[in-house]
Amino acid sequence: MDISVQVVWSFALALFLTLVLPILLLLFLCLFKKISPLPMALGLLSFFISQILLRIPLLQFCAGQGWYQALAQSSPLVLGLGLAFTAGLFEESARLGGAALLGPRKPAFPGGPPRPGHRTWKGALSFGLGHAFCELILLAGMTPVNNLLFCVLLGMGEETLSGLLPAGQLDTLTAQFAAVTPLGIAAGLLERLSAVLFHLFATSLVFLAVARRKWLLFPAAILCHTLFNCVALLGLGLWPTELLLFALALVCAALFWRSRRWFPQSRAA
Repeated sequence: MDISVQVVWSFALALFLTLVLPILLLLFLCLFKKISPLPMALGLLSFFISQILLRIPLLQFCAGQGWYQALAQSSPLVLGLGLAFTAGLFEESARLGGAALLGPRKPAFPGGPPRPGHRTWKGALSFGLGHAFCELILLAGMTPVNNLLFCVLLGMGEETLSGLLPAGQLDTLTAQFAAVTPLGIAAGLLERLSAVLFHLFATSLVFLAVARRKWLLFPAAILCHTLFNCVALLGLGLWPTELLLFALALVCAALFWRSRRWFPQSRAA
């Protein structure tokens, strides 16, 4: 089977946008002090702990249980809602823990007001990018690497792959790659961009909940996360779903930008 040049280049572009560019962007923003390293690092850690160490292993365990398999067959919509809710619960709880660790600091002078630490808009931007880019790199950035490796091995002849993979698995992978199109890869990249924009908005809600003691913003963040993920359950088709997600993400990005005026001023940090 031959994979088209357009698909190979699309994999290469996806590799750059989901793995190389996020790392370079974080380094650039930290170097020029557009974001703060500490909340950015905690944002990275928050996604890794909440999803990679906790939620995903828990879901893998549940997937082997009879009740889970029965629910997936009898009520896939209910299961989808549950998965969307747990994603919001785990990730927003991790953001809450991060916000709790990031301030406030001692007054700048005796008797002065406490400083907000990193519970500012810049802190939310730093934490949100760290969280979002950790998801982007771990869940999306590794896929193009595997895809390009498969293309290279396939270019060496199917005999090479047949010695590495069982026949059934090789046939399945070959069929999957035959169905890949550049537009399909572009849809996946658009989804990742939408997720990054949403993560910034969700981070601002949780940080505002802590900084301003508006605690209802925390369950609001879980609800927004759940509803955002539930768009995929509407059955609209690939591109209508991705375009709707992107439209919602643009609204979230606008709200995140507007939230600058609601945070404690960063100069007080």
